[in-house]
Amino acid sequence: MTDIITDCIRRVTAVKNERELIRHAFEKSALFCGASSDVLMLGDWFVREFKRSLEISEEQNGVECVGVIIKGCAQVIPGDQSAVSVLTTGGEFGICNIFVHKKMPTQIVAKTSCAVAFIPKDVFAKMLASDSALMYRYVRLCNQKMLYLADRLALMSISGCEKRLAYWLYRNALPDDGGGAAGGVPISKDGLAKQLSMSRASLFRAVSALEKKGIIKTTGGKIVVCDPDAEIFDFAKSKGGRS
Repeated sequence: MTDIITDCIRRVTAVKNERELIRHAFEKSALFCGASSDVLMLGDWFVREFKRSLEISEEQNGVECVGVIIKGCAQVIPGDQSAVSVLTTGGEFGICNIFVHKKMPTQIVAKTSCAVAFIPKDVFAKMLASDSALMYRYVRLCNQKMLYLADRLALMSISGCEKRLAYWLYRNALPDDGGGAAGGVPISKDGLAKQLSMSRASLFRAVSALEKKGIIKTTGGKIVVCDPDAEIFDFAKSKGGRS
């Protein structure tokens, strides 16, 4: 009898801990932050845990779901390529194909041990229909993802490592007023090389070339744009505002 009571207490505690993790993740979520508890309907969410390097599928128990990372982090990987982004606590996935029933051409893979909260997509669609604020956040988030994809396509269309680096710097490293210098942008050269789809050696050569021309400088783990009016930024300028 004692074992049964102990087991019940353990289960209740586990559920409470999961609920707290979900609430905490929602506070960090661009989509669910501020949503009413009635609309969130916590009873419809369920949690799955994934070990490092395991794929996290949108399909759970045969049902297509929206997922939210509630503990740990995961990588978004397009096909067989390297990761293009990382989802941390509050990061959502499975939201872009709610109304078009096609598989996404990406994989979500646990970068660390992960806990993920899932909700069936048909339930999520009903949430959108009943809450205009949630629908607004959903449309806004989808628009942001579309702009990110368009920016990636523009970046990948650029031939030449120096020009590709310059495009990224214009979009990410300039102050809001478009001027040069200021604080620069912190970089991990390994991470930046992956973002730009070039080798580390190619990135070093591109950085060195732009430094020699006086267009940028590197200092304290940052790249600072010194000459935002350099001709090499013209293509980025033609594509409009920065990220």
